[in-house]
Amino acid sequence: MDQQISLSMGGDLANLHGLGWIATDLNQLIVLSDLLESGQEDVAAHFFGNDARPFNRYKTFASAPQRRPSQVSQRDDGTLELVISELGVAAAILIPLVQSAIERQFEGAEQPLQFQLGTRDPGLKRVMQAYDRGDFGSGAEGLNTLMFVLKELNHEVPYLATSAPVIEHAVRKYSRRIARTLRKSQPQ
Repeated sequence: MDQQISLSMGGDLANLHGLGWIATDLNQLIVLSDLLESGQEDVAAHFFGNDARPFNRYKTFASAPQRRPSQVSQRDDGTLELVISELGVAAAILIPLVQSAIERQFEGAEQPLQFQLGTRDPGLKRVMQAYDRGDFGSGAEGLNTLMFVLKELNHEVPYLATSAPVIEHAVRKYSRRIARTLRKSQPQ
């Protein structure tokens, strides 16, 4: 567990209320990644898959590892930044997938979205950008190619291919939730 993700919200989006809701959604994605990494794919599918009941934002899992508390800071330009450390590689893969899905939802918007979410690992960031551009293909083929590239970078993630439907559903669901929170935070 050495990965780190950060969330930055600037401009009119910089408020602790929205940051709190988004942090809760990110925590659930981290729980999903922890379940996948620990081999609990059946539990992950039960709570995050296509047939899952609506997920309670306050559900906790006994097997979730203990982490350092997240750090929230405000930059000089007013941007709020949340940093979550001690994550596994699955979280560092899921979070950029969610970021890409959110950006697609805001394409063509009048105002640029001052929202950034991603991993701090530069190598992993480049790989995820290539995956997002479609360089690896799409669907299961794209995840298999992504797995191969990550294995070459010494990241073992065989559960990505076997859990592709759960991952795709979670990315779609949580990107919509986060985008809804961002829309509510924008001035009218």
